[in-house]
Amino acid sequence: MKVHIICYEDYNAWILGKIARRLHRELEVMGIDVTLGKEPDPSAMVNHHVVYFDYVQRVSGLETVMITHIDDERELNKVRRQLIDCGVEMGICMSFEAVHRLAHFGVPRDRLCFISPAHDGIMKPRKIRVGLTTRLYPDGCKREHLLEEVAEFLSAEDFTFAIMGSGWDAIVDRLRGRGFEIDYVPHFDEAAYRDLVPSLDYYLYFGRDEGSMGFLDALAAGVPTIVTPQGFHLDVPGGITHAFEDLEELRQVFLQIARVRKDRVASVASLTWAENARKHVLIWEYLLAKRAGGEVSATLGLELDGLAVVRTGTAASGSVAIARNQ
Repeated sequence: MKVHIICYEDYNAWILGKIARRLHRELEVMGIDVTLGKEPDPSAMVNHHVVYFDYVQRVSGLETVMITHIDDERELNKVRRQLIDCGVEMGICMSFEAVHRLAHFGVPRDRLCFISPAHDGIMKPRKIRVGLTTRLYPDGCKREHLLEEVAEFLSAEDFTFAIMGSGWDAIVDRLRGRGFEIDYVPHFDEAAYRDLVPSLDYYLYFGRDEGSMGFLDALAAGVPTIVTPQGFHLDVPGGITHAFEDLEELRQVFLQIARVRKDRVASVASLTWAENARKHVLIWEYLLAKRAGGEVSATLGLELDGLAVVRTGTAASGSVAIARNQ
C-alpha cells in the first residue's frame, strides 16, 4: 500500500502540520510506503487529506479526508461536496459526535467514521503536593504519627509533602529515607508561609483540638482540605473536602486521590500516534477491500465498528452503539 498524506499548511506551523508529521512518521515505522506533500499524488494508492477544508478536486486512487470542526453552512457544504459529488471514500472525523452531527445534516453515514486524536506522550503528572503547617508538642496531641502510618500505603511517585513547623525533624528524615520528597521549614516563616499555602494541592491536618488556622488560610487560597470533622472546621460551609477520623479513613482518602489521578492519566493512555496511524491503516484496508469486492474478517469488523464505520449489510445503529463505548 502506497500512502500519500497531503497537508495544506506549513508542516511546522501548527496543529494540522503536527498531525500530518506524526501520522507520516508512524506509518513509516509500520513499514508503510508513505510520502508527505502539499499536493495530491495520483500514483499513490491512498491520498489522505489533512484537512478537508482545502481539498480541491478528485484524483485517481482512494481518497480520504480528515474532518475537524464544521462551524457553518459553507464548511458543511464543502464536506457534502467532497463525500457526495467528488466521491471521496471516507471522511475521518475526530469524534463520534461529529459523525452523528454530520449524518444528521445529510452527509452519507457510510462515508463517515472517526479516529480519536492522539497526544505526544510527553506530559507527565507532577506529584500531588500535600501540606501541613503546625508545630508539634511532646504529648503528641497533633497525632503526627498518622503521617508515617498513612505513608506506608502511599507511593513516593504519587505524593510529596510540604511541612512548616517545629518538631517534625525525625519524621521528615524517616520519610525521606523511604523516598518521599519533603519540603521542610522547621519554624514559622510568614513570607514562606504565604507562598507555601497557595502552592498546595491539599491541606492536611490530623489534630482534634478545635481546628487549624491553616485550614482557613488554605480555603482562602482555594486549596482543598483533608481534615478532621470537628471544631470550627464544621462551621465553614463546604470547607472540608475530605474528612477522616482515623488511619483507615485517612488511607482511603489518599488512595482515592491517587486513584482519581491514575484514572485520569489512563483515560488517554491508548491515544498514541502509533495507534492513530494503525487505525488509519484499518480504514484504508477496509476501503481497498471494499473496492475489490473482498470480505472483511470478523476481527477487522469489530475494529471498524469501534470507529463507527457502517459497512454494507451491517446496521448503522449497531456501529453507533459500539462507538459510544470506546
